[in-house]
Amino acid sequence: MIRRIKIIVAAAVGAALLFAAASAGAALWRLSVKEAATAAGERVLLSEIAEPQGSFPPDAWATLGATPLWYSPETVGKQTIIPAAKILEGLRYYLRDAPVEYALPNQLVLSRGGKVLSHEELRTMAVETLTPKVQALGGETRLVSVSVPDHLFIDDRATGVHVECGEAIPGKMPFRFVVAGAGAKILQQIPAEAVVEQFARVPVAIKPVLPRDGAAREQVAYVWERRNMAHIKGRVFEPGDGQWRARRGVGTGQIIMADDMEPMPLILRGEQVRVVYQGRGVRLTLLAEAMTDGAPGGKITVKNPKGNKEIMGVVRDRSTVVVQ
Repeated sequence: MIRRIKIIVAAAVGAALLFAAASAGAALWRLSVKEAATAAGERVLLSEIAEPQGSFPPDAWATLGATPLWYSPETVGKQTIIPAAKILEGLRYYLRDAPVEYALPNQLVLSRGGKVLSHEELRTMAVETLTPKVQALGGETRLVSVSVPDHLFIDDRATGVHVECGEAIPGKMPFRFVVAGAGAKILQQIPAEAVVEQFARVPVAIKPVLPRDGAAREQVAYVWERRNMAHIKGRVFEPGDGQWRARRGVGTGQIIMADDMEPMPLILRGEQVRVVYQGRGVRLTLLAEAMTDGAPGGKITVKNPKGNKEIMGVVRDRSTVVVQ
């Protein structure tokens, strides 16, 4: 956030205010000048660029806040940047002896017309939208940080501002502020980013897993470890109750990903199977050798060892192939 510096300015806005301050022991009132503001009219009002702090008397602020200051930008929607030195110069000119302490930003961004959302307002909107999505990830999950603009100017055509984002993901999570107008027309889209942290238990190989190894069938092939999911790209392998084998090699200490594994075939290449031929009124059975792996209900090539003829069939169970 922009560093704020305190500057004491003495100015007078009439004998009544000075008398009230004197009655209160000449204590300083405090105002905080905004980092971004909008002016509704031709002249900027003090209440448009500053906010009272602490025990600022309401009646005094009602009078002081209505004080016209410098001219606002001529064109509606146009922005101008006023450095701290210029802000101080203007306040000294228009508020000569008021017993006020000011907290000034390094600069003030001023626009004519519309309204402005502060950094705090934007961050609150983002957190309220992102938090339920992050919680839906489950496990040890938290929203680490949210980076939003310092401010957002909205013109008078806008009907609302909302946050849009996809599903929450560990690591950097992009989202955007959408300014909508009449008829759901999009007037502005402002990108932003959050950081999501998620720790979960994942399967890690404790010895090299070679392609075609039945690693998931042998539970000693991997262990469950707690890892930061932000550093993991893709879907982690979840064995469940099924039997699996490696589609490609996985090194020791590496996380086993879903793409690394495939369901264990019912029939493996080289195994002897029973081939059942079913035709019109004909049923033949013979023994053959599996030339390819076969999943349940999947096609498989087998070879008759007597004639060396290869035929295609469908896997029925662990030892049966049906040919029609």
